[in-house]
Amino acid sequence: MAQAHNLTVDECLALLKDVSLRPESIAEEMECAGVARPLPADVQAARDALAKLQTELAPADARAMAAGISALPGMLALAVVHAAGRASRQEVLFELATSPSRVLAKEAKRELQKLKQRGVQVQELPPQGEPVLKPLPEGEAPVCYASSIDAYGERAVWWAQPGRQGVEVVQVVLSDLKGILAVDALALSRRSWREFVKRLPRQNVITTAEIPKDHARQLIADAESAGARNGFSPPPTYAEALRILGPAPAAPPPSPGLSIDLPDELAHQLAGAALFEDPLFMAWIPEEDDLRRFGLRVDEVATSRLYIDPKQRQQAFERAADDAAINYFTPQRRGLYARRLVEMAHVLASEKRLDAARTALAVARALEKDASNPFCRALFTHALQDRLEQKTSQPQQPTPSGLVIP
Repeated sequence: MAQAHNLTVDECLALLKDVSLRPESIAEEMECAGVARPLPADVQAARDALAKLQTELAPADARAMAAGISALPGMLALAVVHAAGRASRQEVLFELATSPSRVLAKEAKRELQKLKQRGVQVQELPPQGEPVLKPLPEGEAPVCYASSIDAYGERAVWWAQPGRQGVEVVQVVLSDLKGILAVDALALSRRSWREFVKRLPRQNVITTAEIPKDHARQLIADAESAGARNGFSPPPTYAEALRILGPAPAAPPPSPGLSIDLPDELAHQLAGAALFEDPLFMAWIPEEDDLRRFGLRVDEVATSRLYIDPKQRQQAFERAADDAAINYFTPQRRGLYARRLVEMAHVLASEKRLDAARTALAVARALEKDASNPFCRALFTHALQDRLEQKTSQPQQPTPSGLVIP
């Protein structure tokens, strides 16, 4: 237990500043007041520190001075700390506030707080000690995720990073045409994050895949740029999310779908129509106006008397789909679908469906050249094949005419 005494800090400072007193006399006075008698050399060191507080100090000098104060006996050290506060020497107080001595650190922080109350701009102290909830170790850094892409080029992206209280998550719904549709910033504990990941969609028609952190950030940046080009603004919450996301990668990272090996590219390109048998692609259809125009053409094929059997009608249907695909897949739209397919290739590969993943990647590469591949035609035919069959199966009404046809 510390020895009881009746010497105040102000009285100690008055003794140190009294030039008529020798260090030995000050040490004796302190002992008489109940303080453990300091060495005269320590008293002189305290006096020297008080003198230095009146001079300009470089950062290195402030650190050295703080170390010297910390080495003084308790009462002398406290007196110099209070003197530093009264002299507004926050550089010395800042160093003392991180001192191993809890008593000195506490007093230095009090003096800094007094400076703030006097209107002095005070440098913020760094966080001390371990956070209550530690950030995830590097080896346990949270994984980022992205959903599969729907018929409108929309998907969800979950960007995550270690946070002071567990995991910081930015949840974004984005479109490769309209940009950022919705965004939320979440702070989750590690346990809540694990539960959150378990609830991510993993069904036949929509699923979720892990993606690299830089790629997740790039997807968000690309969507923002696409929305700006097409006249769409992100929601107000995006500004707050950007503070967590930080800048996009300086050099856009390649999509993980591009790393899939593709041993027989032509065979997979020719199998492109089979993608629409997969639940993840069944909802993919052309844009509304283009699909409506193709629907009218299908009705003509279904009701025309030019085709004498189902085989001819099917051939006409597929020719109409080829024409529709060539008109639909402009260079810009080919690029759009190619990017979607590369992303879907990664999603499929993540589910161990490597054959379908290779087909998606092969079709993406084919779209870089033209739209003359089975995938482009099937985008139209798979959407309206049932319509052709229903129209064809309906009995044809006789055409009113004055002619009698034997």
